[in-house]
Amino acid sequence: MPDSYPLSEMEMKVTWGDCDAAGISYYARTFDWFTNARMKHLADYGLPYMPTFHDLGIALVCLKADCEYKKMVRPEEVITVHTSLTVLSRTRMAYQYKIFKQNGDLVAEGTTSHACVDLEGNPFNLKRRYPELWEQLMEKWPVFKEPETAE
Repeated sequence: MPDSYPLSEMEMKVTWGDCDAAGISYYARTFDWFTNARMKHLADYGLPYMPTFHDLGIALVCLKADCEYKKMVRPEEVITVHTSLTVLSRTRMAYQYKIFKQNGDLVAEGTTSHACVDLEGNPFNLKRRYPELWEQLMEKWPVFKEPETAE
């Protein structure tokens, strides 16, 4: 992940509920871990999802989710999810995730892409509809500022 993108980490212990009957983490749970890590990422930057987005009527719906699995994990193992915001535009956000074991082994890596929609599911331009929030996002994450145009 590029160093210039906002990054956060979430450490967690794999539970039996995260695993299948063979005692190996169930692949679909990885997407729950991505969601939890994304919510923590926003909170780490002072932008908790519920008050910052949801309570304003903004839903960040997932358009695409992808994951490549490298190693299995079992109950009681501690893992760390590294989360990076890689795209922030007026209508979209995208995240990249890397999950590591305590020994540094890469467990999985994936991405999610999200669109800003209202409560009826209609996409909208975040900068236009919520300019104060947009400015707050640009202050937190200047790497995503649009280049100024000459007038």
